[in-house]
Amino acid sequence: MKKFILLSFTLLISIMLVACEEAEVKKADADDKTEESSKENSKDKSKEKPETQELAIGDAVEFDGMKITLNEARIEPGGEFDEPQEDQFIAVNLTAENNTEDEQVMSSIMNIELKDADGYSYSTTILTEGIKAQFDGTVEAGGKLRGEIPFDVAKSDSYELHFSDPFKSGKAIWKIPADKLSK
Repeated sequence: MKKFILLSFTLLISIMLVACEEAEVKKADADDKTEESSKENSKDKSKEKPETQELAIGDAVEFDGMKITLNEARIEPGGEFDEPQEDQFIAVNLTAENNTEDEQVMSSIMNIELKDADGYSYSTTILTEGIKAQFDGTVEAGGKLRGEIPFDVAKSDSYELHFSDPFKSGKAIWKIPADKLSK
């Protein structure tokens, strides 16, 4: 019986690993000239490690046909009933543009993570006031989704906003210096 359970577990893990694939991550340009060079280098990319993009506030990245833009990062005071457990709330404002032919799902919990300069990771929190719209939902083909994600964080000299797909390798990272946070 133990051998059967071990064999089943091994088979399940093997199937899960085969199902994972590499995401195509590239910095989005205004005129999108990177498409030509990515087609030329697509054969070489299959041999390379997954690409990680480091970006700044205002930069956009193409992530598997989705154009993700960090529009703003700010310190958010929250509402009357909002009290940070750490030092402060930080809200990030993102836009996702679906350049694929299929609906895509954006999830602030599954796709987004904020890290401070010491490497501590923060997940999303809930604010009763100050957030315009959540960055969660389905984006139809050719459509856009814009929303905000609040985080309860410790004060730090800088932060990194990580965007990834939990089922694929590759990651986009926006560097956010503390002095660039709007108030």
